[in-house]
Amino acid sequence: MELDIRPVMNLMVVLIPLLIAGAEFVKLNMIEINLPPTKTSVGNQAGKENLLEDKEKQKLLRLKLIITDQGITIGNEFGILRDDQGEGPTVKKTPEGEYDFAALREKLIELKKKIAGQGFADENRVILAAEPTIKYEVIIKVMDNIQTYVDENNKVQPLFPEVNFSKVL
Repeated sequence: MELDIRPVMNLMVVLIPLLIAGAEFVKLNMIEINLPPTKTSVGNQAGKENLLEDKEKQKLLRLKLIITDQGITIGNEFGILRDDQGEGPTVKKTPEGEYDFAALREKLIELKKKIAGQGFADENRVILAAEPTIKYEVIIKVMDNIQTYVDENNKVQPLFPEVNFSKVL
């Protein structure tokens, strides 16, 4: 008695095109992020001193976005942008309790235009921090909204495409 492999072959004829067709619908999107630098060993002291001197010479903005349950705050080591009343986060949540990503984008576009051409070495970088209770989807939406914007000439311009992560203390 011989083995009949026709049913198995018929199954493969049906399954292979089905798997190939299904694979086309899966698309991966990647957001490039920069991880915080690691601590270096104590071995090369002269290299560290040169690195520190180079960093001191650079003009840095060190822009930070802090996502809290009340809204999103924009700031750096010199100060924090407050809302129009001078209190609370820069961009408060909407009355429905949602984050106002359009207002965040407008504030960042305004800030980007003010710092353009002033020689900041990190003018395309933002440090993103979130409270532990913030949902992952909110962080991704913030990242999506700060990457690029469309200018007056309908050209896509970089807003803050280099995203670093931090944590709220």
